[in-house]
Amino acid sequence: MYSQRKEQLQFAKRTLQFLEEEILRLTGEFKKLKTREHWEYPVFVRNHPLSIDLDLCTKQGFLGVFDTSITSDGFQTYVSRFLQDPNVPSLSDPSWIEGILKQRKYSFQLMRKFLVLDAEPNEKFEIPKIEQHADFWQKRKWLRWIFPIWGVITPVYLILGLLFDLPFLPLILLFNGLLFVSYRKESSILWKEIKTFSTTANRFKKTFLFLSKNRNVTKQMLKNITGLGDSSELLVSPLPHFVFNVIVLWDLWKIQSLQKWKSVHSQNWNELQDKIIQIDSVLPMLNFGFLNPEGNFAQMAMNGSLGSESIVHPLLPKSNRVFNPLPEMKPGDLMIVTGSNMSGKTTYLRSIAMSLLLAGSGAPVIGKGFVYPKFQIHTLIRSQDSMEDGVSFFYSEVRRLSSIIQDANSSQTIPILFLDEILKGTNSKERFIATREILSVLREKNCIVFLTTHDLKLAEIAWAKRFHFTELEKDGQMDFDYQIREGVSSSTNALKILKKEGIPIRNEDV
Repeated sequence: MYSQRKEQLQFAKRTLQFLEEEILRLTGEFKKLKTREHWEYPVFVRNHPLSIDLDLCTKQGFLGVFDTSITSDGFQTYVSRFLQDPNVPSLSDPSWIEGILKQRKYSFQLMRKFLVLDAEPNEKFEIPKIEQHADFWQKRKWLRWIFPIWGVITPVYLILGLLFDLPFLPLILLFNGLLFVSYRKESSILWKEIKTFSTTANRFKKTFLFLSKNRNVTKQMLKNITGLGDSSELLVSPLPHFVFNVIVLWDLWKIQSLQKWKSVHSQNWNELQDKIIQIDSVLPMLNFGFLNPEGNFAQMAMNGSLGSESIVHPLLPKSNRVFNPLPEMKPGDLMIVTGSNMSGKTTYLRSIAMSLLLAGSGAPVIGKGFVYPKFQIHTLIRSQDSMEDGVSFFYSEVRRLSSIIQDANSSQTIPILFLDEILKGTNSKERFIATREILSVLREKNCIVFLTTHDLKLAEIAWAKRFHFTELEKDGQMDFDYQIREGVSSSTNALKILKKEGIPIRNEDV
């Protein structure tokens, strides 16, 4: 009763912690969440262009804030799918997440069963699959049939031998000791396997039972393996472990129990393992949808168009959200966004990109009427130089642009590009010529392109759709409404910002 009460109290404390974290996500207080450090992400995640350009792996980035996966395989599938890894299959049924979220109580139960674990924040666990390895008995067929008899005869003969001074007792114990040494290495591996399955069964007990179709069978499966796992505690003491094996062939009995458990329960265990990882891989999207009930699921556009009545960046606090429309964009279209510094140009691009990634992952989009094609996102928002490789910002951008163009050649989807002030590292004349030619090539490849720029000459490109953000004057101070407007920006604020920060501008005439 004491152990049961203690376990209930621990679960209640973990539940409380989980609810507190959910409230922080709900209220947008992301800085108070215990999220991953940038270096804690796998290399392929933190170095991915989307992660760099969209700030996905920062302390308050989307992956850190909404990553509620708990299995290593589930996390791997989730981030790979979110980052559009072509080697990871997309959701077979995109409406699956929507269906679960419509059952509000079921969705919350899923999160409770999965998220409330005795673990550190962001800790991931393995759920092993039962593999039918080469049978331990394959090389010892004779031992498989003899040891149950010999394992009973030995302790009986030992007792009788001590009582009646029977012969051969030392030889029998020596034989058993040598026999134990002969299979000790392999049995140690199997004991580790038993411990792994047992630990997993204890950790995910509630989850296994919650998702099981036959709870009684699953209960028996978990009970049997946890019982085997408890017996592995004997390995902590080498001498008693050796004595048990010499007397009753302890390891062989447990190996036989493991083999029997595998043969009886492998199908049920593996089915539940697959189901847990499958749900865990979409759990962050479920959690995101649960905390943002105002979100709406996007629709696939068969004509390849992209557009929305309104969108906003999902990480903006609800009190600070400013929704903007996304005019219909078709393959080959170009949108050029101009505007003052800090007016919202780059955030607008990131809002569109994040909405696409959410829609592509089956999650709801924060906005209304979002339609999108089968797409592949490419971003060039934050270029990085490399002292080690001797690569400048300009050359880094050129290599990225070349890679994007090459990818567009072989793409079976609509390439959607987000370019922020590209080719900054060269003079204005060459930058204009190069940018114009790059945009022409991308148009020929039926790419949808979003470009922000301060170069108003670029906005004169004939086929471009022109939009802008601007600053407002309020009581002599700069103010921003972050609303997108048609046309080209006619205002600038660079000199105003310099003056505000105490940098003297003595003559504004060119």
